[in-house]
Amino acid sequence: MLKDKLLITGLLSLLLVTIVLTGISAHPKDSVAGDMNTFSSYGDMEKYIEKQQQLARFLGFGYGRAILTGEPVKADLASKETAPQDGSGPDYSSTNIQVQGVDEADLVKTNGRHIYVISGEKVIIAKAYPGDQAEIISEININGSPSELLINNNILIIFGQEIGKATDKMFINKYDLSNPKKPVLLQNITCNGYYVTSRMIEKNVYAIVNAPVWQYKSGIMGGEKIVLPQIANNGQSLNISPADIHYFNQPDYSYQYTLVLSINLDDQSNSLSQKIFLTGASHNTYASQNNLYLTGPKTPDYAVHLGTLFNDLPNILPGDLAVKVRSLQNTGGTEGEKFEQLARAIESYVNGPTRNQELENKISRYMEGWQIAIAKDADSTVIHKLAIQNGQVEYKGQGEVKGHPLNQFSMDEHKDYFRIATTSQDFKLNGPRESKNNIYILDADLHLAGQITGIAPTERIYSARFMGDRAYLVTFRQVDPLFVVDLANPSSPKILGELKIPGYSDYLHPYDENHLIGIGREVSELEPQLDQEMILPTPTRIQGVKIALFDVTNPSAPRELSKYVLERDDSDSPALRDHRAVLFNKERNLLALPINHSTFRLMDLPEREIMPCHQSWQGVYVFNISPAQGIKLQGTIEHAPVKNQYNPVKRSLFIDNNLYTISEQLIKINSLSTLEEVKQIKLQ
Repeated sequence: MLKDKLLITGLLSLLLVTIVLTGISAHPKDSVAGDMNTFSSYGDMEKYIEKQQQLARFLGFGYGRAILTGEPVKADLASKETAPQDGSGPDYSSTNIQVQGVDEADLVKTNGRHIYVISGEKVIIAKAYPGDQAEIISEININGSPSELLINNNILIIFGQEIGKATDKMFINKYDLSNPKKPVLLQNITCNGYYVTSRMIEKNVYAIVNAPVWQYKSGIMGGEKIVLPQIANNGQSLNISPADIHYFNQPDYSYQYTLVLSINLDDQSNSLSQKIFLTGASHNTYASQNNLYLTGPKTPDYAVHLGTLFNDLPNILPGDLAVKVRSLQNTGGTEGEKFEQLARAIESYVNGPTRNQELENKISRYMEGWQIAIAKDADSTVIHKLAIQNGQVEYKGQGEVKGHPLNQFSMDEHKDYFRIATTSQDFKLNGPRESKNNIYILDADLHLAGQITGIAPTERIYSARFMGDRAYLVTFRQVDPLFVVDLANPSSPKILGELKIPGYSDYLHPYDENHLIGIGREVSELEPQLDQEMILPTPTRIQGVKIALFDVTNPSAPRELSKYVLERDDSDSPALRDHRAVLFNKERNLLALPINHSTFRLMDLPEREIMPCHQSWQGVYVFNISPAQGIKLQGTIEHAPVKNQYNPVKRSLFIDNNLYTISEQLIKINSLSTLEEVKQIKLQ
């Protein structure tokens, strides 16, 4: 029964609920490059943004402002395990990447002779080879917070955020390392906003930056204005005009600028190219050698849904009320103002002298269905495709798929097809929402070519990996199903096999074409209470970090060859969240993972007896891994706290026959064969 609740706030609450739900329609929506436009003037841009945000402002939806984040936001058999060698230097590992030939910035980089590492507000350059002669040779002090690095021959690129500024500002610094003892700053690029991620293809670097559309005036309530991106190259401000801002013929209520900045490392003039888009929040980035894909959640066109409301609702209303509601469509004012008038008209009628319970129920059922229609429209991801070649960026088009990808490894480009794995929601009038998983295959124009939907109902994707004509998905709720999916025929993908085992994998890494490494957690089932057995799933307990080796030689019957589980429920690893923390080399059967957990120790305190205590353990677990021998722990390397400070290992690499484990405060060098310590380098 609606009672007096069916008034403005009642209808508004239904609409507000739909806004915070997220996905799309049942099938991907085609789009072409022609949908992109630019503004002719600042006034046109201002009017466009204000018009698109009027409804959101009326609903109090945060004025439609995007929340910018500076967190960096992965595929064929292309983990760059060992850097190419010309015979003149030692064998060494490089960053664990997703696509061969597409380097990714990281906290640590090496060229086999030097290690470049971020430590606090400095970038430290250390001589690394030979290991027993390793030492710091120079430091680069940054007036800000460095976040990631790229290295190419004698050029170092540092990405980060400036500090102590009135507005948030990111920077890109380019250094000449011809003499690594004396780095020379060649180029400084700044932009208001946040650095997100970057890729390097040959000598071209592409950086993704999110910049705010609105700038607030300190101390003035409601004192804000629309601003253009503020980019400077070596202190010279670039003249950015509204004609440089590309936008799309679709609404969005959380606007920000997404910038693609590109520089060529061989360019002695240190020029900068940029492409600027007015978008919603961008979440995940995938890059092949030829294309860049930016994805983000879709914002429904609430004006369209309000039009549907005005067209359909009168069909269930009494004649006089129906006429009044239809007439509201032709009144002036914004969609939000029309909606308010609609709510008032219905409120006045149902709270009048004649009460109609059947009518109230009809309105309630219609509004619930209308709400679900908007939620379905919102449960989607928008994909923008940009061609990248020789530092130039060209917009190619956009598409949509139902659901949302987990991360960059949920996306892949193969033979001109774009593949994406998503988790979506089924919305029902009665009952809870139910998740399901999907794989969509889009052609070069981002038109739908093939799809599999409804994989593992009630579960969600925990990890994905595309390898040539196959995809591997790990979903989870109670157990860890590993799905093997055949993508050889893009128009007819199919599931080949499935393996159900305890636990789940957060990251999948190719060992070879027929074997996969899974890194995640073990999960055990608990004994359910008697009253739970019939109504609730079996309860589970998350346990320690788990490494598994899968055999997919027979895709219809994948199997777990070997596993290793840390017997510590509190164990954790950055590799569960960041693939760059994984060190793997097939030729050496080497797998190294940073691990941390609490440990029980005896402490000898001054003037007291020895007493037990718990301390944090941080270090690296080193494994030998192969299909023939399985997974065997070779040993561990501990990084003890420095000055009683938490000192987790973030990365590891090898040069020649030494393993280098790196935290923000320490580089530790150990023999790969024996794990005996060779040397330490204190960074702080």
